[in-house]
Amino acid sequence: MRRFWPIIGLIWITGPQPAHGQLIKSLGIKAGLSVSNQTHQFTPIDYTLDTEPFLAPTVALFMEAFRGESFTLQADLSYVCRGSSTSTHSITINHLDQDRIIVNQGDPVTSRFHYLSLAALVRVRTDLKRMVPYALAGPRLDMLLSYDTGSDYPLEQQNRMILGLSIGVGFEFRLDRTALFTEVQYQPDLSPVTNREPLLINNNSLIITLGIRRRHRR
Repeated sequence: MRRFWPIIGLIWITGPQPAHGQLIKSLGIKAGLSVSNQTHQFTPIDYTLDTEPFLAPTVALFMEAFRGESFTLQADLSYVCRGSSTSTHSITINHLDQDRIIVNQGDPVTSRFHYLSLAALVRVRTDLKRMVPYALAGPRLDMLLSYDTGSDYPLEQQNRMILGLSIGVGFEFRLDRTALFTEVQYQPDLSPVTNREPLLINNNSLIITLGIRRRHRR
């Protein structure tokens, strides 16, 4: 992740310069927690592995552009950790007993996938003087940075890029050109972490953040 911070800093510093404050309407940062889980489906035996969610920190830089009467376009660049926890050690099938599925339990382990995430969002708002409720939605691209797991069976050849959606709501409180806000996003995946049979894995996350937005003068 360290090698990406200079890139993020460069975007943050130079992003608004070509627009001279006209195209870019606001910049900001938000940080909080992600509650992440996964679905693990074994297709040949039609079995879905039970997993538990886990908490991880997340942080994002964002910018707004093309401000309309009640909407703007927003781009989010964020770090997010996805994955799941499980105590399932192995799964076997007893073919002599009508293909009975045998689940062997072990110690809890957590698998973490660290992503640099880029989302293009439409943000629709209702201006109530200083209080601004809003909703936002759009496509998302997750780029894998690293993967670590406590499992004895690490996942191999996971997809480096994952397509997904970001859908959320927020509430903003304006202070002149600065605004404080809280936001909740649900982020499901449209493409799997791995699509190698017999295992199909998909991420889904709930992102809860607090943030600050700095608006440019008109």
